[in-house]
Amino acid sequence: MASPGPIICRVGAGAGFAGDRIDPAVALAASGQVDSVALECLAERTLVPAIKARSDNPQAGHDPRLRRRLMPLLPAAAGTGCRIVSNLGAANPRAAGEAIARLAKDLGLPGRRVAAVVGDDVMHLREQVQWVRPVQGRLIGAHAYLGSAPMAEALDAGADVVVTGRVADSALFAAPARGHLQPGEAALAGAVAVGHLLECGGQLTGGNYEPAGATQTGAGLSAADFAALGYPLAHVYADGSADITVLDGAPALLDAVTCTLQLLYEVHDPSRYATPDLVLDFTGIRFEQIGRNKVRMTGARSLGPPPTLKVAGFLELPGFIADCEIGFAGTRALDRARRAADTLRLRLAAWAPEDLVIDLVGIDSVLRAGSMAGGVPAELRVHVSARCADAEMAQVVEDEIYALTLSGPAGGCSVRSERRNRIEVLDGFIAPGLVRTELVWSHS
Repeated sequence: MASPGPIICRVGAGAGFAGDRIDPAVALAASGQVDSVALECLAERTLVPAIKARSDNPQAGHDPRLRRRLMPLLPAAAGTGCRIVSNLGAANPRAAGEAIARLAKDLGLPGRRVAAVVGDDVMHLREQVQWVRPVQGRLIGAHAYLGSAPMAEALDAGADVVVTGRVADSALFAAPARGHLQPGEAALAGAVAVGHLLECGGQLTGGNYEPAGATQTGAGLSAADFAALGYPLAHVYADGSADITVLDGAPALLDAVTCTLQLLYEVHDPSRYATPDLVLDFTGIRFEQIGRNKVRMTGARSLGPPPTLKVAGFLELPGFIADCEIGFAGTRALDRARRAADTLRLRLAAWAPEDLVIDLVGIDSVLRAGSMAGGVPAELRVHVSARCADAEMAQVVEDEIYALTLSGPAGGCSVRSERRNRIEVLDGFIAPGLVRTELVWSHS
């Protein structure tokens, strides 16, 4: 199949979440087969501890893995001229940029230009945010989802590393292409769709896919393949279409099915997928296999810029969540675990039903009633999650779990207990014109 023209950008997916593997990003950067590596390392659950860390220390609040992740990646990228784009900045991209510049200097990489994109923190604009429900509790943070434009600006200005806070995941991967696309929204729609495909790293290349009959036919990936799974990269064309592939020889399973599954991941309406850059129509996207582990994507369409930007607000509520488990194994484990769950329901009857969840991991914790298939399991875990007004109530839940080890049913063991603050995410929307971004530069 003829290509749509010259390749304008080669971008690799170096990470799909905060704790993702480090070696795939290093392999991409060192390969010479990509111009940029983007690392998606920020979620709402990881932004909360970052916000708290920044409140305690103005120089904290970026990803705690920043140094460990970039120590091998910065030299690899410098050796091939590969740029790095990431939301490792979390709640403090300015401090992250300074830390990256210091690390580059320590690694003997002088002259590295690091751009931090700031402006996603909109706590000062919280009264202008249209929250989906009333703010109840203490608002500890509010961050708007930014698009690809400020990151593209930094790259076009010569940044070797761009670090951000809360941006749309797809924007990280669209930014390296943005300044080289054909004019108009159609090409940008393609680049953002490419970003959505790449944003989860190994999920696109078979990491979260089990072909039908894989065990019998051997069509799936082996343990050795999963251990060395190749992360995706995209050759982007000026019209926004792209060829999605992996490094030469990397284990992967990349085809129209894995691409379609990722395209629909976290998408409520494929005909109107809202991002900070554009509202996208995915219904015209086509995937064509053009080689082994190589798929061409075409057909993304734009429905224009969104009228608002999404804001993630974080509410700290009084009390705690008590989350505990106890294990049962051996003869009649299922019967004993069920009796333990019923015992806990009686002991914790004072809890409102909406504040207490008791289930059996392996039987009804995910698929609920009727999920058990095959034989009777020989080991299970009884799981309790309870909203508690204060630490004393949380202690009551934990004590009731431990009481089962002596008061029965028999054989309860391997207790796990956790107590955490009650943090809820509150969505909101804000006019794009109210959100001002800035590039803050640091140099090694």
